[in-house]
Amino acid sequence: MTNEERHLIKECRIMVIGTDTFVAYLKSELKSIGFSNIVVGNDTDYQKNSTTINIISKYGGNENSHFVSDIVSVPIIYTFDFVRGAGAIVIMPGDDKEVLAQTDLRLWAAEYMSEYCAFWNMEGCDWLGEALPEIKAGVTNESTQRLAAHICARIAANIAVGREVKHFPRFYLCRN
Repeated sequence: MTNEERHLIKECRIMVIGTDTFVAYLKSELKSIGFSNIVVGNDTDYQKNSTTINIISKYGGNENSHFVSDIVSVPIIYTFDFVRGAGAIVIMPGDDKEVLAQTDLRLWAAEYMSEYCAFWNMEGCDWLGEALPEIKAGVTNESTQRLAAHICARIAANIAVGREVKHFPRFYLCRN
């Protein structure tokens, strides 16, 4: 990593949406890459004034989703523990934000990604469809939360240094 890339990472502002448990894993991953100003919280006034990485600890069907839909100037990364693997959706400024209105964003994302993979006959994605009953039941997995944090931190670094990233309707998906 060049000095310029390190500087870009330190100055980058990205919002990450995830669960409470996921936040602890993510903070560690972000620090290891070079992000230094990490704010964790749900206070929307605090987030609006922040010039750092923002992590909201809840996603889908709450007041933070409405706040997030108002932000148009920062990339937003949604990461998901899919029990047997992890996934991420990136919403860039200017992207359609209708996805944020889902009441159960984790379940919606799992179904969306599973159907996308089935439609395009993508190999190696069967595990996600098989995990849907567990996802519906609210089952989580510590190792896939760690995997999601790792994926998210790498996406954040790529955004920070200006590399191309997949963004909605495309997504990231990885089996544990």
